[in-house]
Amino acid sequence: MSRFTLLLALIAAPAFAQDKTDSAAERPWSVSLTGGITAVQAQADQPFGSLSVKRDIGDAYVRGAITYVGSGDARGLVIPADSWIGTLGAGGSFGDLSLDGYVNFGRRSFEPARLRTQAGTAVNLDRSGGLFGIGATLTYDIAAGDRLFVSPFVGVDYNSIDFSVAVIGPGGNVINALDDKADGVTGTGGVAITHLFAGDGGSISLSGALSTASNIAAVGQLGQRTGSALPRFVQNGNDADSWGEVAGTISFNVSQSVAIDLSVIQTIGFAFGDTTAGSATLRFAF
Repeated sequence: MSRFTLLLALIAAPAFAQDKTDSAAERPWSVSLTGGITAVQAQADQPFGSLSVKRDIGDAYVRGAITYVGSGDARGLVIPADSWIGTLGAGGSFGDLSLDGYVNFGRRSFEPARLRTQAGTAVNLDRSGGLFGIGATLTYDIAAGDRLFVSPFVGVDYNSIDFSVAVIGPGGNVINALDDKADGVTGTGGVAITHLFAGDGGSISLSGALSTASNIAAVGQLGQRTGSALPRFVQNGNDADSWGEVAGTISFNVSQSVAIDLSVIQTIGFAFGDTTAGSATLRFAF
């Protein structure tokens, strides 16, 4: 799961409790406002926000969203970039089996980084790049009690991302800036445990997953490359890697038409530094 996919999955996390009630049929439309921040180890803490519209159609749904991801407090030689991401998604339930799919498309606008080489030459890092993603998740709900569900899931994502990198020479000096692009496929498998409470008006869910990427550069990158003995551009494309993710979500209905979702996702063993993403969502059904 890419970092953008991770954010969008957190933003679009389904409201398990509310969708299971009859009010979903009475109010098939919903609008969601989400805000949050992703703390990136040794990098920038990135704020994000999203506006989405969802339409339930029987046991299926369609959804559209626009998401903004900010540069945050970029530190060191990380190259700041603001991103706008559009998402189209759809899914449906077939008994206890659910299928969800999405496509992302967007643009990254790199902020001018005022860096100079050891010789005093200005390095131009002002560049825009695109991003694209497509993926699907298959989930099977197993009733473990009147209000307890165990839901194993598997997913696959394809991601393509443009980025700029600063090339670092001996002694940690910036010697150049290069544009790069990476794409790759990520597979994810895990399980979620969900408990309904408050007369089925709320839910709490915990999940764990393991992800494997064919190209870790498509999932996340530092925005810098280092050289040891000689100035060089260190390629890390097509390097596979695996990491874990744990997540928690609590959802509750304020009224028949208003609900709140609170979510946290933590990566474990991510190659470019682990991330902790938290968000709050306010949903209006009508």
